[in-house]
Amino acid sequence: MLVLLFILLIAADIGFALECRTDCRAGPYDFGRTFNIPDGACPQRRSGDACSIDIELDYHSASYNVKFSTLMLSRDSVYIGAGPYLSYSIGYQCSKSIDCVISYARNRVTEMIHRNYSARIIYDEIAPIIKNPLRNGSIQCYNMRKEAIVCASDSTCHLDYDQRENKFRSRGCNLGREPSVFAYDGGSYLSIKIGCNRDLCNNEETFSQIKNVLSTYGLTDGNGRRIAKGNKQMKKSFSLK
Repeated sequence: MLVLLFILLIAADIGFALECRTDCRAGPYDFGRTFNIPDGACPQRRSGDACSIDIELDYHSASYNVKFSTLMLSRDSVYIGAGPYLSYSIGYQCSKSIDCVISYARNRVTEMIHRNYSARIIYDEIAPIIKNPLRNGSIQCYNMRKEAIVCASDSTCHLDYDQRENKFRSRGCNLGREPSVFAYDGGSYLSIKIGCNRDLCNNEETFSQIKNVLSTYGLTDGNGRRIAKGNKQMKKSFSLK
């Protein structure tokens, strides 16, 4: 009898699947509005082992969006660019219940809004490191062999630094004139990408300076890792870290 009960419990667990909200975007909402789904919105459902959301907070416009899916999201990212623009994106998944992601979103949106990041202040700190407002014409950049190469007038210098391996993943020329910073933490994949338009700016010093700015303003910790810890997957329990 106990053996039969054990088999039934295993079968029930294997067959368990959530009916997750999916293919739906809620927002944009301004920072003064608590996250909630309007009645009748996001009716689409899809079976999955875990329900997922993507929260995108745009500090330059004081607004946010929440997207629902069944994708196994596992990452946080920060984008900073001219404008100024400052976006913080959080991927989260849980398997406790259908709406466990909604509970998370309400709490996380509130917590992130209270951080009150200033897109203008942070970009003004970063701009002197990555931007040459007087640039006119081509630019010199480093390649992966740390050789100086010439990049076209419609390009920037680019670097992608792997923070787990402590080495460049790529660097050279990149199409696009506007400098920017993109930090990504997917747990096993951790990088900072920088586009800059100063001669030979895609180097270790630029990476170190940008990393320090991100840490100083609380966008990452001292090791370049996420602050929000948005990809924490919960199994059978729900808690905020």
